[in-house]
Amino acid sequence: MIKKLLFLFLILSGINNYYATINTGKNDEFFCDTLAPTNVQVGNITLSSATVSWTLDPNTPNYILRYRPVGLFSWLSTSLQTNSLGSYTLTGLMPCTSYEVQVSKVCNGAGSFSASVVFTTALDYCTSASVDSNVTYISSVTVTPVVFSQMVSNSGTSNYTDYRPDPNRKVYLLLGSANNMISVSKSWFGTPGNVSVRAWIDFNADGIFSATELVLSSTSNSSPTAAAMFAVPPFAFQTGTNCAVSMRVIISEASTSPVCGTFTYGEVEDYGVYLLQNSNLSTNETAKRNEINIYPNPVSDVLNISGLSEENDFEIYNAIGQKVSSGKISDRKVNVSQLLKGVYFIQINDKGKLDKIKFIKK
Repeated sequence: MIKKLLFLFLILSGINNYYATINTGKNDEFFCDTLAPTNVQVGNITLSSATVSWTLDPNTPNYILRYRPVGLFSWLSTSLQTNSLGSYTLTGLMPCTSYEVQVSKVCNGAGSFSASVVFTTALDYCTSASVDSNVTYISSVTVTPVVFSQMVSNSGTSNYTDYRPDPNRKVYLLLGSANNMISVSKSWFGTPGNVSVRAWIDFNADGIFSATELVLSSTSNSSPTAAAMFAVPPFAFQTGTNCAVSMRVIISEASTSPVCGTFTYGEVEDYGVYLLQNSNLSTNETAKRNEINIYPNPVSDVLNISGLSEENDFEIYNAIGQKVSSGKISDRKVNVSQLLKGVYFIQINDKGKLDKIKFIKK
């Protein structure tokens, strides 16, 4: 009898230990699910990187992240083993390009991928504006590069204006060039008072207007114009012709007004600056090439092309180099409504010179 009771005790003890093992085995793939990760987001976006984050499943340490330029068929994938952060930073991305990204758990094989999250590689700058622009404002900004065409921006009053999307207010600068000039005209609604003008260019493309990137800094005075000469560092970020860093111009009642945030009296204007390396082009060729611009970008239906004096031939290629459209530019417009969403290049034959410009069909 004692032997039978002991045998029964051992059996029951083994069953209890078995269930205890199951209940505490949280990291075993038997307990994870194949549902798609939730709360997939993309942040810290720069010209060449972005951080993808998601909600971690405590039972699933391994994930697969895949991404690609919008419109491209093939995925690029990354396997994340024992990832406990719930985030991953993509690097080596193409500037000013729209990407889609998805995340999947690795659970008893492959799990379901999350819905695509689309982002565009670009610089995200801090906001800045005045509270009251009815005292003093910026009436004109002129940038005169040593190589490229002059940019003149005349304007009225506002607390903040973003001129970066405006194709007629783009600033082109040559890497390593000196003796570039910036001039800012000040205006008042009443008697001119003492105001300060400052301007920064984000030469290193880190999304921050730092003290070393200050290209104009005037003391507080009532002079109608503030001007300065500036140089472009030879190792500044090379943007190409379809990406831009920002130039921020501020007129304010004090030279200590913040570059980010709000201040009382004045105005803020932002401009797109293209930092180029054009050692193979003459001054005239470079200036002419910079006159050809496309907008809007991204585009839905009609692509406008400025800087053309006559009708020209065009060809459109997709991201893998296949020609998908061609014809003549009519009234400086090209209809792209038939294109699928994705990244494309339009090649314009301008009197024997080929200009190839990237755009995004949304």
